[in-house]
Amino acid sequence: MTAISIGTAAEAVADERVQAFGVLLTATARLERLLGAAMERESGISHPMFEVLLRLAAAPDGATMGDLSRDAVLTSGGATRLVDRMVEAGLVRRERSRADRRIQVVTITELGAEKLADAAQRHAEAIDEHVFQVLSPAQLAATVSGLDELGRHALDALPPLG
Repeated sequence: MTAISIGTAAEAVADERVQAFGVLLTATARLERLLGAAMERESGISHPMFEVLLRLAAAPDGATMGDLSRDAVLTSGGATRLVDRMVEAGLVRRERSRADRRIQVVTITELGAEKLADAAQRHAEAIDEHVFQVLSPAQLAATVSGLDELGRHALDALPPLG
């Protein structure tokens, strides 16, 4: 793309880069609202809870609060509040690390694993309906590949967490 100078509000609105990023964010927000509401209604857990359960299921030794905050794109306070609610619901367990007592490690409980499996089944069905049946296989492959590349680039470009 050629460099375009944006000097007015009209030029900002017309800029194809701004428009393209807006389309990406709007589609993401709408899908999150649609699929997140369905998950909460059908499985009784929020989409952020689902994401934490997925990460914990993939980490048999658990994950630190810092890992969850970073991976789930939450502030440390947001991660703490979310994990607090999940502990209260019996979905996860939080304990001090045996290696470093200053660190808290979060692990999935049996109830959390059951809730994850149920929610994942329903979520996969909703994804089929609202993503896989909407995009052609070629569109889906290109979308996933492009978003994966953007995600890797953003991760590399982000400053390290303090």
